[in-house]
Amino acid sequence: MNYTQITIGGKERGWKVNQLTIELWAKHIDQDARPSTSTYAAVYAGLIANCYVKREEPDFTFEDVCEWVDEINLSGEHEPLEKIKKTFEESRFYINLLDKLKDQLRTTTEEKKTEAS
Repeated sequence: MNYTQITIGGKERGWKVNQLTIELWAKHIDQDARPSTSTYAAVYAGLIANCYVKREEPDFTFEDVCEWVDEINLSGEHEPLEKIKKTFEESRFYINLLDKLKDQLRTTTEEKKTEAS
């Protein structure tokens, strides 16, 4: 699964995981405050990626998305964010990313063991 629909910004919108999502997500994460910026970046990236593949002009800005995410968090109605998380985690992009990270960790661990010997 790489697509879901969420209600955000006062209307139903498509949210998609693809290569563009991953690139935009990485670009918009603040490396010094990653946990607090990751959600903003992920929501924005998936909304933009969906607009791109559907050839629709976005009717929102990054600032709008940040405000919408804050509103969702304050409302206690986390369904849109849960749907995004589930879609992202079930996507092939996420699974491949995890596999690559596991391989890197394994390689680093093996290198450290070799150096310690």
